Order: sequence, then C-alpha cells, then structure tokens
Amino acid sequence: MVNQKQLAPETLLEGRYRIVKRIGGGGMGSVYLAYDQKFGPANDKTRRAVKEMFDVFTDAAQRQKAIEDFQREGQLLASLEHPSIPTVYDYFINDGKYYLVMKYVPGGDLAKKLKESQSGYIEERTVTEWAIQVCDVLDYIHSQNPPVIYRDLKPANLMLDDSRTPARVMLIDFGIARFVSPTQKGVTAIGTMGYAPPELFSGQVEPRSDLYSLGATMFHLLTGADPQDNPLLIFDFDRYPRPREINPKLSQGIENIVVQAVAHKAQDRPASAAKMKRLLEEHLRWLDNPQPRDNSTPKPDRTICVACGESIAPDDAFCPHCGAPQPGANARGAGARPVARLQVLDGKGDVAAAYELVKGTMLLGRTDPHTGNFPEIDLTPHDFETKVSRRHARLFQESGRFFIEDLSSVNGTFLNGLTRLTPKTPHPLQDGDELKLGETRIRFTAR
Repeated sequence: MVNQKQLAPETLLEGRYRIVKRIGGGGMGSVYLAYDQKFGPANDKTRRAVKEMFDVFTDAAQRQKAIEDFQREGQLLASLEHPSIPTVYDYFINDGKYYLVMKYVPGGDLAKKLKESQSGYIEERTVTEWAIQVCDVLDYIHSQNPPVIYRDLKPANLMLDDSRTPARVMLIDFGIARFVSPTQKGVTAIGTMGYAPPELFSGQVEPRSDLYSLGATMFHLLTGADPQDNPLLIFDFDRYPRPREINPKLSQGIENIVVQAVAHKAQDRPASAAKMKRLLEEHLRWLDNPQPRDNSTPKPDRTICVACGESIAPDDAFCPHCGAPQPGANARGAGARPVARLQVLDGKGDVAAAYELVKGTMLLGRTDPHTGNFPEIDLTPHDFETKVSRRHARLFQESGRFFIEDLSSVNGTFLNGLTRLTPKTPHPLQDGDELKLGETRIRFTAR
C-alpha cells in the first residue's frame, strides 16, 4: 500500500508543480494548491489545483478499477471544453500515487455557501441563476457522442468561481462521470444517497438522472433540508413536505420545477437539460415581472355564461367552464385584443370545453398528484381511453405567434389529422388548426 502521508509545502512534482498547501480531500486522496513553475513566477495564471489519489486498496481488482476511474477522469476532462468545467492541464503517476492537475477555482462550493447563509437557505433568484448555469453545462456534456453522465451532482461538487464577474458555477470532481451509450445497460454508479435517482443504482443511468440530482440540489439550497437526512423518502411529497411547506417564501413556479425534476420516473422529469434550462429562464423572467400563474385572478367587466351562469370574460366566445357558445360575444368584445383558445371537441365535433391561452407557456397533459404533475390544460376529463401522456405537449407564444411542441408523448400529437409532429420540435399554429393528442381532439382558435 502506498504511503498516504500528505505532501509537504514546497514539494515539487514532475519538476514543475510546487505544492503550497492542502485545500481539500478525504480518505481516498487530497487536493492541493500549487503553482506551475514552468510558466514563470507564482501568480493567478500559474495557480493550479492538484488532485492526488491514494492507493488504499488491498484487493488487486479494486485497485485496478480505482486506477481506471482516475485515468478515465483525466481523459474525460481533457476532452471537454466549457466555461463551467475546470481545464485539465496534466495527469500523471508519481511514487504510486495518481495526480490530476486542473485550473484552480477560487471560492467555496455551494454546500459552504448554504452553511454560511444566515437564513438557512439560499434566495430563490440566486438558486435559479445557479441552476440555469448548471443546466447549460449538463446540456453540453449530455450532447457529447456518446453522452457524458455526471452522476454525482450535489452542492459540494458545485464551486462558485469568484474570480469571474459575475461569479460562475463550476462543475468539479468528475471522478465517477463517464460516457454512456443510450443503449448501454448495467452501468452502475456510486452516487450520493439523497441526490442520486432510483435508476442510478439499478444501472439504468441516462441524462435525466443528472436532472434529478440537480432538482435535489435545488431542494436543499432553497429549503435547507438535506436530502441525505432522509434519502429514500424525502421526495415522496404525499408523505413529506413539499418545498413551499418548508420555506413559504418560495414561489409556486420554482416548486413546480423542483418537484418535476425529482420525479421518481425519468420520463416524468424535464425531457432534457436544455428543456429544464428553458423552464428556469422563463421562471427568472417571471421573477423580474411577477404575473398571476393561474386563472383565479378576477377580471374587470365580467359577464355571465348563458348556459351555466358562471362568471366569464366579456369577449369569451365560448364559456371556459362548460364550453357553451356565447351569443353576442363579438359585440361585447368589440375593440378587445384577439383571444387565443383551445377548444376540446367531443365525438360529434361539438365544443366540450374551452381554455383561454393566458400564459406564455402552457403544458397539456394529465394531472398526476403522485409525481407533482399539474398541467395548465388538464385533459384528464376528456381522455377517456387514457391515451394522453402526463406531459404530452407544450403550447407557447413567441413574437405574437403560437407554437405547439410534442414532449415525446407515447401516442403522439397530430396536426389536422395527417401530420404527426416530430417530438421536441415546435410547430406554428394557425386559426382553425385541429390537433389530436392521443384520442383527444382539440381545435386552436385565434380571433
């Protein structure tokens, strides 16, 4: 077994890396601050982080695996280039120990930032901004061919680089990250309990596994509740508190994102890091200009549905409660802005229900309280054959136009009875377009 004694200050590795002090590590190794003397005197540009791995194994097979893991980390990091991934300058073996030389990241990790917070949690806007940066780097590594799955995302593995303005989140310690083929099975991992999704321990690792870990990290930062304290059950929100029950200052929007990210089944999470980044960016815009997220806010100059007597807007052509057409709606709404709606059609082609498109982005699907899935347009009452997916499609508005995007639904989204939409590809909508989600028919109107 190799001597585990720490390197003394002024130790010179490979004739160039001068050790200054130990700055981190654990039972399997240490991390040192060092300067690369090959490039001149000690300064910020020659400062390095040197990661050292001890040989603590008595079993030859375990030793060989640890060596391969360490070498893989060096090779992997050397192949990646992203502003949130520390640059790898060198890796080598010296005196039976394994060394990885990386860019030094000044500043503490997010676990330290949380510990230093006087409130016991991190403010929602800050966590949202950090999470957007994490999604950006996850999207990058997941887009490699084959994808790189990080597998150990947690606050302690996210550093805040204080040398940049503004400070940037850095993804560190790629020790158990690896390339994974989409068809590869049986890929085991040593993730951190509480942050690791269920599939990680059964060898079914995939990119959305990292999104679960990001959701768990956000949960910890936003609430101060450590997922490691109750790793198997903390995200069972039927039995344990949701984020806003722990921290009432949180918005419903950020809770929805976190709950979706930590869904038990990977298919119920955001479809990709890019999609989750878009959700977070939309939420950040909402934080800048908060607007009601539902239809419960009363509107001025209300009128009454001629069929059911419920309160409706004066320019509603169809009642949003019962779907009944409203005579004189055009006259009442004269001069009002055009209103876009989705009309759910029954078997005869009559309007069974109508939904006004009042938000920039609206999810179409089925409600599932067990996974925290509550779409703005809930098709459950009209989906008699259960052909609509929980997160079936997304309807959103950009530059005054509406677009529909299938979210990789099981039974597909069809336009005007012929075209099956390509998943994750927005398609523009025109007044009168008819959609079919599973077996549920919907008409888009914009008048």
